[in-house]
Amino acid sequence: MTTLVALAVLLSALLHASWNALVKGGNDGWLTGTLISFFAAAAGVVAVIALSLWPAPHHWPWLIGSGALHAGYFILLMCAYTYGDLGKVYAIARGTAPLVIVALAGPLVGDVPSWKEVAAILVVVTGVVTLTFEPGKFATADARAVILALLTGSMIAAYSLFDAVGIRTIGPELELASVAYGSWLMIFTAIPVLTISGVIRRGRIVPYLRANALQGAVGGGIGVASYMLILFAFANASVASVAALRETGVVFAALIGTFVLGERFGKRRIPAAILVALGAGAVRFAA
Repeated sequence: MTTLVALAVLLSALLHASWNALVKGGNDGWLTGTLISFFAAAAGVVAVIALSLWPAPHHWPWLIGSGALHAGYFILLMCAYTYGDLGKVYAIARGTAPLVIVALAGPLVGDVPSWKEVAAILVVVTGVVTLTFEPGKFATADARAVILALLTGSMIAAYSLFDAVGIRTIGPELELASVAYGSWLMIFTAIPVLTISGVIRRGRIVPYLRANALQGAVGGGIGVASYMLILFAFANASVASVAALRETGVVFAALIGTFVLGERFGKRRIPAAILVALGAGAVRFAA
């Protein structure tokens, strides 16, 4: 992994934690997430039209499939934030993904991590687990939040593996491949998200949009930029290393949750956050 790719992943992690904080901190998590998805899709439409990003027929299954997986992730994430705070849900979801990715990246994508990469990834995951489950606190954790966060993490692993293959398949055949792939997946993600929100928040979307349009637009822009950076990284580094380095987002999420959203961080979580950062840094030099 080159320094440029590592910096791209770190910036993506910060941006990703930021839009998650917007979802959790909004007056209505479902509607805030819906606005973010809507504005991300709107940005995708603008990019597609302005840059003429029209894929070939055999590219569509990748783009539609990616959109479906991202929609599943987005829906599970919004449900998880209904029951759990940012620091807990984000850490569980992001910590689950690398374990699944490391196990499946070799047979599915052809990325076989070295023993050094595996060791670094395990350090990251250890830090995430410690950050999430403080001693004596696991028994009181909300089961619904934990289960939904675990399912969200599995969905992260699924779309990461799918998109790693997708961008490498489309990349050599399409100009501005990362922009095209990211724009179309945002469009296809928004369709089921907006449909479900239209049902469960019937009559409330338009008023909420009028009152929170700026928040949704900022979140959508941040979300698009975050995943464009990850697609660039997937195209230039192993999926396992990229996924692990992106786990620095749990540190950003913990800090945002503490100082912006007012969530309890706790002295025992500080060493765990440092462990995540050290493990993520080791990933940079392990490949």
